[in-house]
Amino acid sequence: MEEHGGGAGAAPGGEITEAQSVERRQTAAALGLLQRLPPQDLEANIAALSKIAPHLEKALEPYVTRPLQLKRDPENNLYFVACEYNCDGGTHRSPWSNAYVPAPPGGEAEEALFRPSERLRRLEETFNEVFDAYKTMYYDGGVSSVYLWDLDEGFAGAFLIRKELASGSAADKVVEKGLWESVHMMEVRESASTSSVAEYKLSTTVRVHLDSSEPSKNENELGALVTRQAESRYNRGKKALGDDVHLLQMGKMIEDMEISIRQSLDSLQMAKQREVLNALRCVDGFADGSGQRRLAGAKESQVDSAPPAPVDVTALPA
Repeated sequence: MEEHGGGAGAAPGGEITEAQSVERRQTAAALGLLQRLPPQDLEANIAALSKIAPHLEKALEPYVTRPLQLKRDPENNLYFVACEYNCDGGTHRSPWSNAYVPAPPGGEAEEALFRPSERLRRLEETFNEVFDAYKTMYYDGGVSSVYLWDLDEGFAGAFLIRKELASGSAADKVVEKGLWESVHMMEVRESASTSSVAEYKLSTTVRVHLDSSEPSKNENELGALVTRQAESRYNRGKKALGDDVHLLQMGKMIEDMEISIRQSLDSLQMAKQREVLNALRCVDGFADGSGQRRLAGAKESQVDSAPPAPVDVTALPA
């Protein structure tokens, strides 16, 4: 049984102690709060919750996707995404050179750090080239990275994109600054009995933050965090699966998922924000009461929107 943050051990017979039950309820309550708080303040909110209950810092790790960071590979002079999926020994592995940045002291220490198998390294290099072109085509810039590792039957990977809009760089000057982060976790199960069947499981998290605040104008800020899953099964018949098939299947799943999430953000979150802002700006209609009715309708629609699903305490690991 897993322990979080130095909590009390399990009672004899595998029963959950009162202290563990309290920690599980606190974890569920913290997850519920994080679902409703602005996603751009995630790090600050986790730090504040950890001050209240120190065990939450480790207990929340399996359920929370941390903001992505960037590092530069000095060997290739290219930026890459630094996160938990390429971290080992306090340093991060570059997908371009397969070297850790910064380099750990001593050659023996670097040899002990994780590196993918020869087959996965070749596949990882191909994925990074293709994903870099995909990122440039859809996002017109940004930084992308792909990291792979072996499983008992197949392999898994993290496909990451981070696009930041710096202050004043927007052509239309509508958005002061913005951030888009995509985290695609892909699991590929290759059948041990036949080489022609593979199962794909995708879990995607997208974090968006837009800020059009200007000192001389009204403030307008939008934050969204969307998580979705998808599964697929591919059977090539009598032909054996190759890495080129994995590239096509996984690439299509990721592309379809991002298109679906972008459409959802535009048709739901942004459309709802425009509705509320338009109601607030109808100053002329307040004299005859139409403005109040439009604002009331927008607020009622906002309340009727389904809130984040409550966290099931019993579903959390002990």
